[in-house]
Amino acid sequence: MATSQSTVQFKMMFNKQTFHKDSSYTNSAGDTVQIHRFMFYTNKWKLITSNNDTIHLSKDHFLINIEKEQSMALTFPKLANATKIIFDIGVDSILNTTGIQTGILDPAIGMFWTWRTGYIMAKLHGVSPQAKTAGNRFSYEVGGFQSPYNSVRTIVLELPTHREKSKPITIQTNMANWFNGKHPIQIGITPNCHNAGKLAMQLADNYATMFSIDPSN
Repeated sequence: MATSQSTVQFKMMFNKQTFHKDSSYTNSAGDTVQIHRFMFYTNKWKLITSNNDTIHLSKDHFLINIEKEQSMALTFPKLANATKIIFDIGVDSILNTTGIQTGILDPAIGMFWTWRTGYIMAKLHGVSPQAKTAGNRFSYEVGGFQSPYNSVRTIVLELPTHREKSKPITIQTNMANWFNGKHPIQIGITPNCHNAGKLAMQLADNYATMFSIDPSN
């Protein structure tokens, strides 16, 4: 049974550094990056208990946005014996095909392509001197909900056994992994992604690796 409320807090990082929007960072390829926009949808939040029971926390979608600090803290029922927390990055496939949505799924927010291609699951925009584009801008927008280019990714995180139950669960979110989580991405070669396809799948594979539980939990 849920005993109280717990906060899940996303902590934005670039490698081992706490992320600051006005700072520049160096990725694994040696590219210098300054990130101006980072947003992603999450849904299907659930917990696995020590008895291997699955507890569904919410049916809602949430939009995490580095420009809106309040969006990075989510409140759910808390279970004292939770061992794993699980969530999807992206938008449920049904909602990509069932007409205009409202709230954080409103296409006017800017996280939607077309009725054929559906929602942008995650986006990362910024500037880099390695980007041979107007204004040295790079723009990665990842979407696609149909096979073989389904960009939804499921994240499974182990919770510390001796976690202090009253503390928030802090999920470190390492944006550097967009460039090297599983596939090397060089801004000078591929500064843009604006449609479903192989590059979007590689980026989705990469950012699926960017989450970890803060060890101080």
